[in-house]
Amino acid sequence: MATLHVGDHLDAPSIGSRHWLELLAPHARLVRYEPRGCGLSAGSFVGPLSLETCVEDMAAVVNAASDGPVALVSLTHGALPVIAFAALHPERVERIVVLDGYARGRMRRNAGPELDRESQAIAETMQVAYGTDLAYSVPFRRALLSRLVPQANDEQLIELDRASISRMTSAIAARYTRFSFEADVSDLACRIACPALVLHARQDPVVPFAEGSHLAALIPGARFMPLEGCLHLPLAGDPEWPRISSVIHSFLGFASAPVGIGATVDGAGAPAPRLTPRQREVLRLVGQGHTDKEIARVMGLSHRTVEMHVRHSLAALDCRSRAEGVRVALQRGLLGDASAAS
Repeated sequence: MATLHVGDHLDAPSIGSRHWLELLAPHARLVRYEPRGCGLSAGSFVGPLSLETCVEDMAAVVNAASDGPVALVSLTHGALPVIAFAALHPERVERIVVLDGYARGRMRRNAGPELDRESQAIAETMQVAYGTDLAYSVPFRRALLSRLVPQANDEQLIELDRASISRMTSAIAARYTRFSFEADVSDLACRIACPALVLHARQDPVVPFAEGSHLAALIPGARFMPLEGCLHLPLAGDPEWPRISSVIHSFLGFASAPVGIGATVDGAGAPAPRLTPRQREVLRLVGQGHTDKEIARVMGLSHRTVEMHVRHSLAALDCRSRAEGVRVALQRGLLGDASAAS
């Protein structure tokens, strides 16, 4: 089974994506879909933006990833193309997961003129915040991120900002914002025939809980799981993350035991590289965005000792950069049970 992850925050391992890689990559082929004009195609947007073009693009990705049906995992606005694709191409979708998503965009909820004005202001803010270098660009981005990840501290917001700033131009950011606000896939949601899992936080600051409940009610036979707390995009340290990951893990039919050290993980039958517990812990902290000095302080090591562990880990994994080392270690299930060595 190929798993297609739809949504944001699955870039090179960081606090916004590492836990998703740990959850999905050891058990399935993981492919990320990004709308045109974002990520690797940033700055080269081609053609109109519509639900139809998003479905066409997703079909191209799915067809390239697998000959059989895939599981679609979507976060927030990624629910829109996932719902549409699952309804229009039922033979290509095995099951779907929607986390803090919705069927009706903000401007399709008949919530009144105040919400419409706020929606317009958000779209204009996106255009200033992304792809530009104006006085208010950074504060605007941090304000937007603090809504998406309200539980993040200042350091985490800086890291998330750094990961997101190069992913799209200001025009694309505003364009996709308006698209997500004006989209409505309610009719398509009623046509979904595959198993569906919908999770939504009761105090989601971006998408009202009622919208998640409404989506689950539209999809025939969907399982709805309310989440506690004020969150939209969960981080690994969130109290609800263990429950979220466990339910998704079970719903996707993954084996109960993760791929471990020394287990066979590739098609040629070669064993995964071996890392010491301390090397795994250092690499795990690298993946969280910590500097060598911070890692040294946390683990009670010298700065040079941390550098040595990183160097030896990359050599064992046959990787040239830290980002590549973390990504490969996550894909091979080497960091899932990492703990600090005593």
